[in-house]
Amino acid sequence: MNIIIFIDYDNLSTIQKTSGVFDIVQKTLAQSSSHIFENIVSCEIRLYGGWYEGDTLSVLSQKLTVSIQNEFPAIMRILRDNGETAVIRTTAELAVSLLEEPGHQLFNTYRRKGRPSNIRVETPAVVGCDSTCCPLPIVKKILQKGRCTVQNCCSTSTSVVYRHEQKLVDTMLTCDLIHVSGKNNDLIFIISADDDFLPPIRTLLLKGKKIIRVHPKISNEIKPIRVGTSTLIELGI
Repeated sequence: MNIIIFIDYDNLSTIQKTSGVFDIVQKTLAQSSSHIFENIVSCEIRLYGGWYEGDTLSVLSQKLTVSIQNEFPAIMRILRDNGETAVIRTTAELAVSLLEEPGHQLFNTYRRKGRPSNIRVETPAVVGCDSTCCPLPIVKKILQKGRCTVQNCCSTSTSVVYRHEQKLVDTMLTCDLIHVSGKNNDLIFIISADDDFLPPIRTLLLKGKKIIRVHPKISNEIKPIRVGTSTLIELGI
């Protein structure tokens, strides 16, 4: 039996990241024991994130690489519903290239961007504040100008407000989901609550593939997702 697990690393909680990939995968497989139908299982784990700043591995990706090398390859034992134990041989890696093109690494997936243009700040009156010390007007000016608003400030930087963002990552994971739909995988997991992945998930269901969506934090208000005669299996860890 072949299993592949796609992990949207940025979608995990801080506690889950601290607990480690091994713990996350073990909990996922334990909750999915009813879908494991053989005692000898091969499991491939791929982690998706902004691993490169330019063409250099980010600090996070370097730490995560060390952690993965310490934890994997590993053998997990999961109790199946029939009382037998499944022995699952697992490997893990950072996804730095497409499965379709493993020899071509995708760089510059973690980028520093300037001040966001779509953030709005309420006025003091709207939020019911009548204090002359209310910081909202200052915050608005800083976001608009990207620099300090204090008169005679010695700082000349126009980028005191910035953000980091991942690029290519979601598209890369989507491409890999479509790629594995044509391969010999008995069970596909995606660990992410991001609704951006619903289109490729639906595509796999339409192809008759067995895919399980795992929520880092599942909500009680989730509505069943039905595609034809299939219903998406959704779990929480």
